[in-house]
Amino acid sequence: MSYRADWSCEPWAVDSSAAASISSQVLVYAETVDDVASRMAAVTALDWESPAGRNFSAYLTRQVRGVRQAGEQLRESAAQVAAFAATLRTDELRRFLEQQRP
Repeated sequence: MSYRADWSCEPWAVDSSAAASISSQVLVYAETVDDVASRMAAVTALDWESPAGRNFSAYLTRQVRGVRQAGEQLRESAAQVAAFAATLRTDELRRFLEQQRP
């Protein structure tokens, strides 16, 4: 399940909201890649009778690891973008509060 930050009630948080949105979208991509990897793994578990089928299964087995790693890297990227969004939000809030001072 993905998390989507909603800072729309804070109009001063424009850039951080955009970054949080990107983080959420990257997390959705990671979940999609994880789903693809799971489906690939399920295909490799089938009993293939033909040599071509066995070769295909062996090929998928080798590829699943890379697809899983891609999903992990996407999740890590989403976390890093989320951390950047939080830092950016803090800076935006600081600038907003400074502008509000009399």
